[in-house]
Amino acid sequence: MEKLLTVIVPVYNMEDYLRQCLDSLALPDFEESLEVLVILDGSTDRSGDIAKEYEKTYPGIFRVIRKKNGGHGSVINAGTGLASGKYLKVLDSDDWVEQKAFSRLLRFLAGTDADVVWTNFYWVYDKEHRTEVQRREPFRGAEYGKEYRFGDIADRLFMKMHTMTVRTEVLRKTGKQLDEHCYYVDVEYALYPVPWIRTIVFLDEFVYMYRLGRPGQSMTLTRMRKNRRNHERVLASLLDFYEEQKKRGIPRPYLAYLEKEIAGVFCSHVKIYLSFPCSRKVCRALRKKDRSLKRDYPEIYRSAGSLSIWGLRLSGYLLYYPGHFFLSLREKKHEL
Repeated sequence: MEKLLTVIVPVYNMEDYLRQCLDSLALPDFEESLEVLVILDGSTDRSGDIAKEYEKTYPGIFRVIRKKNGGHGSVINAGTGLASGKYLKVLDSDDWVEQKAFSRLLRFLAGTDADVVWTNFYWVYDKEHRTEVQRREPFRGAEYGKEYRFGDIADRLFMKMHTMTVRTEVLRKTGKQLDEHCYYVDVEYALYPVPWIRTIVFLDEFVYMYRLGRPGQSMTLTRMRKNRRNHERVLASLLDFYEEQKKRGIPRPYLAYLEKEIAGVFCSHVKIYLSFPCSRKVCRALRKKDRSLKRDYPEIYRSAGSLSIWGLRLSGYLLYYPGHFFLSLREKKHEL
């Protein structure tokens, strides 16, 4: 039986967080419309036992799937193929949804055919027990509940994996698989469907609760340094994807959106390099990467709007050294 929404929950050794995640999705009133695929990605702790409890208690909602470890991307690839829902959403197993807002999203999905339904998210700081909004609106002046043509607003739009509920058909149309055994594939998930998105609607709801500060989290600078090769791999995949779409001749607003977002990934990559121990070797490598981007992808090069990036370029990379110093001070402050 087709459901209205499939939620993919990738799980790898998350026994300390999984109950909070699955509790937020345990909504028996929505049994007919909600499917939750809890995909155990080679997990070796008690996560599987916990997930089975929910499958037993709510058999109409939860389905537990075991697979060999392949990373976040492999779980999403598998879940997209198995999903029975008209729409699909990804919820990491250390995060959760705000139930009331999520219930309103489910009710809204019953009456729309938009390719993407956008909802907001909170950053939740684990240690401080506080929430923060990254950006209050998808773009200035957005009308909630109104269906927009994606190309008409692409130049103003703010969209991340946590904000997206996507028609499963659109995700499958891409024919793209996310990188496996790799971190940072949430950017691929958010960008690969873009050329096939025709309509988008916005809800003024904070649905996704995104945990920050968990030990071992991949988005800390320490972990990003360790996983630099993963970040390079995702950036390379996105640049290849951009070139494919350019050759396909997709409309200019779509290309411009991809340029802006991939430029943002490149800026994050520069930040990783700046965080390494200061050396001429790192500075040369960074300058070489930037020159390669300018040569091969000039539109993406020009889309990098970060002041720090342009400061480095205008200074001939002489600002690499003070840039490294200030980033190091900032990182130490956040560790305190």
